[in-house]
Amino acid sequence: MLGWRPEDTRIRNVLSVLHLLLKHETVTRVDLSRMTGLTKTTVSSIVKQMIDHELVKELPATHSGNVGKTPIPLSIRSGAVYTLGVHVGRRSDRPVLLDAKRSILLNGEELPYERLNQKHVLKTLFHAIEELLKSAKQRGIEVKAIGVGIPGPLDVTTGVVKHPPKFRGWNNVALGKMLKERYERQIWIENDANVAALAEKWHGGGQKFDKFMYVLANEGIGAGLVIGGELYQGAYDYVGELGHVLFRIRGRWRYLEDISGLDCLLKRIRSYGISVTKASDVASSLHSCKAKSAVREIMQLIGVAIVNAIHVVGPEAVFIGGEMAALEKTILEPVREVVQKYLFGKQNVEVHLSQVKGDAVSIGAGIYAAKKYLERKCTEELVLGK
Repeated sequence: MLGWRPEDTRIRNVLSVLHLLLKHETVTRVDLSRMTGLTKTTVSSIVKQMIDHELVKELPATHSGNVGKTPIPLSIRSGAVYTLGVHVGRRSDRPVLLDAKRSILLNGEELPYERLNQKHVLKTLFHAIEELLKSAKQRGIEVKAIGVGIPGPLDVTTGVVKHPPKFRGWNNVALGKMLKERYERQIWIENDANVAALAEKWHGGGQKFDKFMYVLANEGIGAGLVIGGELYQGAYDYVGELGHVLFRIRGRWRYLEDISGLDCLLKRIRSYGISVTKASDVASSLHSCKAKSAVREIMQLIGVAIVNAIHVVGPEAVFIGGEMAALEKTILEPVREVVQKYLFGKQNVEVHLSQVKGDAVSIGAGIYAAKKYLERKCTEELVLGK
């Protein structure tokens, strides 16, 4: 085969085992052999390397009463890697510290930007990272990788943030390079909605679904897709751009997020003489019939986009998160009504608010960084011997 190298097969085998170890709380060598199709000898060799590199540990065997040797459960070590996940939003950022088993160890403070431009966003980001790194060091924790969830579009390979809508001053910013040079750690950057979907998978309602969509409803509106229990990223990492579904409004084609983003909702409610600056203010204004009607109309449009996405992707469930989720039933009910009325085939697609406790984007960014770090470590050390 043109371009085939023996190490390619070894890398594929090692990563197959790693992904199953990350996916399951515990798993045995027999299980790994059965699920990967690899021989027991190959699996045992890979597992031995992972144990030697302190990535995996054996747990006490539980005797089942069956005749024969009792399989030994395996688990990823919590300390295989510690990561810092950061949500770089349009108005604030927030970091979180996680271990390799996706447990949250420390939550950083949400830090609003002094001004909404690139200089002040970066200043706040550096401060947030450095404060949490300091707290981790005080606890004897060495952070090996930093994950960043940020509005797209972006290039996840180079870490360049291209030109996110409604994000002033961000145009082809080499954020990945900037952070790597400053902190000398692995840096992994991904779309905010994508990593939020990972948080829903492991810390929210997505745990019981194999295929679901997470809608991040802020000033921008994006969606992350989990298919087969894994994040689906598409060919060009532009998948899930729900906010760029087109609507024909008064003779003009408009993107969904330009007519239904949180900023649009706030502007509309302020036009009624009601003072609102954030989603929680809107929740307090719902005694006004006009405010409640505005929320309903905007969520119906988002509901239409969700129905269209369901018809294309076919998820089992949809979770709505982001700042607008603070409005709870007021946003959920209009979406459910639209889905129920217009869903073709009348299949049972559940629509819920996000069940992640905490900032889904920062949590998901930390989870994403842990997986990418361990993939690189296994490839370079276990296979290539670097």
